[in-house]
Amino acid sequence: MVLYLIGLGLADEKDISLRGLEAVRSSVRVYLEAYTSILLAPTEALEALYGVPVTLAHRETVELEADAILRDARTHNVSFCVVGDPLSATTHTDLVLRARAAGVPVRIIHNASIMTALASSGLQAYNFGQTVSVPFWSEHWRPDSWLPRIAENVQHGMHTLVLGDIKVREQSEADMARGVLRYQKPRYMLVPQLVEQLLAASASHFASGSTTLPGPACVLDADRTLAVALCRMGTDEEGIYSGTLGELLALAQATPEEAARDEAEDDADEMASETELEARRAARAEERAKKAFGGPLHSLVLVGARIHGLEAKYAGMFQVKGSRWDEVARDVYGCRE
Repeated sequence: MVLYLIGLGLADEKDISLRGLEAVRSSVRVYLEAYTSILLAPTEALEALYGVPVTLAHRETVELEADAILRDARTHNVSFCVVGDPLSATTHTDLVLRARAAGVPVRIIHNASIMTALASSGLQAYNFGQTVSVPFWSEHWRPDSWLPRIAENVQHGMHTLVLGDIKVREQSEADMARGVLRYQKPRYMLVPQLVEQLLAASASHFASGSTTLPGPACVLDADRTLAVALCRMGTDEEGIYSGTLGELLALAQATPEEAARDEAEDDADEMASETELEARRAARAEERAKKAFGGPLHSLVLVGARIHGLEAKYAGMFQVKGSRWDEVARDVYGCRE
């Protein structure tokens, strides 16, 4: 009997491979991992196509109930389905190690992921360095341990794939302190918030004279750092946008008229608390981000200094209106065709 780890691809239920579909249909239990990424299709669509019931596997299911998954796999085929490729997250690697330690055979069925889809940007996969994930910041928690990894890539002229945070079945700090089991609305980091945190972290390290980064050339700059936004990759609504970090950020900024209207609306609501006003502003920012870049999932590529002329030309096809992409590629990156 076998534990299958099956990649589902990027978009919906139809992206599963024939080999993966055969494995799913041979299994007595099918799990859909539901916290490192999202599939842009409801569970019911998977069940209708696959012909078997599908159980959502949240983080606690995988990390706390792995023994139950492995116990079933000792006597029957069990499928553990993952959006993208099954070994892109360390949790799944741990599941494989635990299965093999328990004597449960494991078979990996690969599929497309953001790691392969990034080539649609025109930037070559072999020119990428380390991939980083950027978590949501909060009022009291602003981690930036990922910044030195970006700095190392920049130092070597390599591109960087930056993955935005996903929050599913997360509790608020207040609820956790009170022992209330209540989950917040799912959140997905979109391009503008990702860019804002990248620039804020870089500026903070530069201002403090941090010695953890390998040189001033590693500072990210709104006007001199090129980037490519990858949105809803593999779907019919796929969007690719290239420009400087500042240009990408500007796409989702409020116009002066919108900003004035929003301010007037907030001023008129004298009963609203600051927490309520902050939530309202965040909701507006999210709507503008979705209008500019589409819905989640979003990722970002920071362009490295070793960009080839053909890469710059290809990625330049996606430059946003009014972008200085060609000028920055030439004058800052020294890129020549």
